[in-house]
Amino acid sequence: MAPVDSQLIQSLETSNLPSLPHVLLRVLDACNRNEASLREIAEIINKDTALSSKVIGASSSALFGKPNDITTFEQKLVMLGLDMVRTIAISSSVYQVFSNISSSPEFDLKSFWGRSLTSATLAKLIAQETAYPHPEEAYLTGLLLDVGQLVLWSNFPKQYAALAADAVDDLQLMQRETEEIGSNHCEVGSWLAGNWHLNSFMADAVLYHHESAARVADAHPLIRIAHVANSLSLANPDDEERLADGSALLGITLEDSRRMMAMARELVTEIAQSLEIEIDAGTGPTQEGATPEKPDRDKFRQKRMQLALEVRDIALVDGIALGVTAAPPSLDGILLAIQRSLHILFGLQNSIFFLRDRESGTLHGKSLAWQQELVNEMAIPAKRGNSIVTDVLLARSAGSSFAPGENGAVTVLDDQIARLMQAEGFYCQPLVAQDTVVGAMLFGLARVQLPQVEKQRKLISMFSQQAAQTLAAWYVANEQVQRIEFEAMSVSRARARQTVHEANNPLSIIKNYIKLLGVKLPQEDPAQGDLAIIKEEIDRVTRIIRQVSEAAEAYANPLEELNVNGVIQDLYKIFLESLFMQHQIAVQTQLDPSLPNIVADRDKLKQVLTNLMKNAAEAMQEGGLLLISTRGKIIRDGNEYIEISLVDNGPGIPRHIMANLFKPVISTKGKGHAGLGLSIVKNLVDELKGRIFCQSNEISGTAFQILLPVTATVALMDR
Repeated sequence: MAPVDSQLIQSLETSNLPSLPHVLLRVLDACNRNEASLREIAEIINKDTALSSKVIGASSSALFGKPNDITTFEQKLVMLGLDMVRTIAISSSVYQVFSNISSSPEFDLKSFWGRSLTSATLAKLIAQETAYPHPEEAYLTGLLLDVGQLVLWSNFPKQYAALAADAVDDLQLMQRETEEIGSNHCEVGSWLAGNWHLNSFMADAVLYHHESAARVADAHPLIRIAHVANSLSLANPDDEERLADGSALLGITLEDSRRMMAMARELVTEIAQSLEIEIDAGTGPTQEGATPEKPDRDKFRQKRMQLALEVRDIALVDGIALGVTAAPPSLDGILLAIQRSLHILFGLQNSIFFLRDRESGTLHGKSLAWQQELVNEMAIPAKRGNSIVTDVLLARSAGSSFAPGENGAVTVLDDQIARLMQAEGFYCQPLVAQDTVVGAMLFGLARVQLPQVEKQRKLISMFSQQAAQTLAAWYVANEQVQRIEFEAMSVSRARARQTVHEANNPLSIIKNYIKLLGVKLPQEDPAQGDLAIIKEEIDRVTRIIRQVSEAAEAYANPLEELNVNGVIQDLYKIFLESLFMQHQIAVQTQLDPSLPNIVADRDKLKQVLTNLMKNAAEAMQEGGLLLISTRGKIIRDGNEYIEISLVDNGPGIPRHIMANLFKPVISTKGKGHAGLGLSIVKNLVDELKGRIFCQSNEISGTAFQILLPVTATVALMDR
């Protein structure tokens, strides 16, 4: 048995799997409490199969970074951020309120929840019992073993309820699923987990968890753990046939199996009580096709009504902005938030934009994914008939390349767009804010996925209006900021000319005194070296202040061949006593001895490193560690760079500052700090034709990485 990547599977809707309203209410409550931690929220979400699959899927998406190993749920929520977690909870709640599927008596969602949580708990206990090194991975695998049932039920509610109604066991259910739908829940669940591209055997564990013990006897430990957890979740303490799987596959005794079963059911009962969920606390699972008793259905409806009121209150408070307005105030930040919300709300992962130039009307491609960089080179004139994108904007109505416009043919431009998106075709949604045409969103699709999108056409249109309003507001605000910056620059230039004139006088006096001190001291005196460094730094200050005037080009520093390791060592010597020792900061250097020289402006490089070293020292007021390292032979986009890295173990940079890290801001350091340091650093690195990156969190401190190009020395020196 292997997962079938068929048209049926490609057409399945997986973005709105149902959750228990009890769980959703608890998540919403935690997200709305300021004192709630991500750990607390994670402990609620990872008790629910549907919510867990959404979080894993979102955090593994390219929109949130490179997919990686299975990590704790808390780490996944840190990656997503509280705003996006809240978006997931709200969108799931909205779906629950406006869909009748979760209250259907044909599928006992509470029994499914109880069984999934039991499998997850057992998988973690078994992993710990057998010393499997990743118990959290085992837990998540156990929780998601039957996620395929949720997918099939939510896509074919009546048909699935009928075929599952009197199924004797899971094997018979799988046979009926294959015969009547075309794929069984193991294949569907494995396909869903495979789409997350995790460095894990989770997808295989989901695929094979109903196979015979003999078939998985030599499989990866995670597959065997999942198989045994599933068997024990269905077993009674006297069911020695199922209990024997643990002994055969993992060497677990019957007594240990019974002990873990009892412990798991006790833990699940406690969790259910904490969430106000009433489940059967007996020894066996509830029959899947059983209809809940009337009092139980009434309590379920009460929780569903409570969830509806909660959704109504959220809508009244913030209009369900769905995470877009929470984006950082940059165009890429807003577009990224829109993409992430599209993924969470509608399951649309492959999306790009065409944004309208306000003067020419030309549409310019915009993609945030490196695989689609060529989209950014595309420009479409605003003429009817030259592309589906322009036709959609002129008509202000959504369309797709699967149903081309008036001429009945797809243009070369549209073929190019589909190929760049690596899709069979695309759906195009206009972005219009009142009377302002902002652009269009495009979603790459397979043809079989088009009906899913068409069913959500109204909701996508409503979302696009919200997104268009946010983008239009950003454009207006950005133009105003540019006007203010231009006016401020004019005033600053006048002040700069005066400052340059006044500052040159004391600098000249200091330089003369240093020269006199050098004459008075013997040539062999070690202090002569220190005086030379001071003189060099004064000359650098003189050149820096000259560059703030309008005639900066007249004072451009010459390029020279630099030994970057030597520049770092010189600065380290200057700052060792005056900066690092004063703050009790230990400095380690790991300088690549084979680092090639680069051709660059020495003053600009020293100014960059000085700012970053001072920032690190000021962040570690009570001491700490600063690691300065260099590395050569870094290849990016076919070009060679050297890397300079500065990593400290200080308190990290707050999230709200990270959003605008390289922009001029009001400093939080107090009097004497203008808040311009990192803005200057970014501008200088740009002038050096380099790149700068920053990672920071409260656990591991802050890391700055600078990439500087290695260019042909002779060619640059001769120009």
